[in-house]
Amino acid sequence: MNAEIIAIGSELLLGETVDTNSSYLARHFAALGINLFRKAVVGDNQERIASMIEEALERVDLVVCTGGLGPTVDDMTREAVARAVGRPLVFHQHLLDQIEARFRSFGRTMSPSNRQQAYVPEGARIIENPRGTAPSFIVEDPRGTIVVLPGVPSEMSYLWETAVIPYLRDERGATSIILVKTLHATGMGESVIGELIADLMEQTNPTVGISAKRGQYELRIGARADTRAEAEALVAHAEATMRERLGAALIGDETLEGSVVRMLTERGLRLALYEGTIRAPVLRAFSAIPAGRLLIGGATLHPGDIPADSDGARSLAFNGAQHARQQWRTPLGIGVQPAANADADGFTEVSIAIDRDAGAYEFSRRIDLNLEEGWEFISTSVFDELRRLLIES
Repeated sequence: MNAEIIAIGSELLLGETVDTNSSYLARHFAALGINLFRKAVVGDNQERIASMIEEALERVDLVVCTGGLGPTVDDMTREAVARAVGRPLVFHQHLLDQIEARFRSFGRTMSPSNRQQAYVPEGARIIENPRGTAPSFIVEDPRGTIVVLPGVPSEMSYLWETAVIPYLRDERGATSIILVKTLHATGMGESVIGELIADLMEQTNPTVGISAKRGQYELRIGARADTRAEAEALVAHAEATMRERLGAALIGDETLEGSVVRMLTERGLRLALYEGTIRAPVLRAFSAIPAGRLLIGGATLHPGDIPADSDGARSLAFNGAQHARQQWRTPLGIGVQPAANADADGFTEVSIAIDRDAGAYEFSRRIDLNLEEGWEFISTSVFDELRRLLIES
């Protein structure tokens, strides 16, 4: 079964409300073995909603819509679905009675505008909503099935789990599963990783994809099968191939930061920091992990009010790492110092030093610190080198 999600509501397009419903449904599609082709957002416009539903039915056999089932004039999903399938809306008194009873339970009087919520397209399968005032429905059309759910996340998820999932399993045969596993890698460029696993990314089952962020990479394996055991076997084979080809660059289930914190904790190694910037990217990265906070013996943050060229930055990072380690008597000392001025291309040389019993290890990275992600790349560089040193030792 192939599916698309249409999230309806102008508030979603304006950025006033975050569309969490689509993410929720996408995760559940995988568990049911349903291929998700697209996710779309459309505003409260009957013509556009109907057009988007019609277009989706040309590509897939299941369309799930959320939102636009309220009682106000801008709630147009019912009308749009009826328009898309060429059916009239039909009034159901028992739905209006349920809506009115819900208002009474709140100690409130139902507004006349709520009457429109008792209309559904002719022949639709009604999904009663005990959690709210917006009944939902399923329309079976020769082109495919349209499931229409409320936009309120708690109501949407309840109706999906109690009514729609049984329908898809029992009547539409959605019995297979899609198992997704995410692995983490670092230390190689995205293009290099892509070349090493190009054949895996071209296959259809399991599928393999890669995404990059600040020098770290997520490798997603998605396997479809009739049973979980079969899906796990497909994933395991793809993972084993990746490990063979990527070697130490493939971290595994853990994130880079999580793996370093774990290795430091297992070996009883604490560290002290010197960061020549109040942005303190390394301290922030360690502090974001509860166990990482316990590893910090002390930290010095220096605003860098004395301009430093590349040579000066290297000296400050080296001396900062040694001094921090001696001051707080930790096995490891880390120094970070960006140069005061960016190069002509906008990149800044960042010097990093890691001091330990075996001696100091120094390196530098050219990073665009005009970007917020650039500061995160500093911490990625530190964690990447720490991981390598820990593995080697």
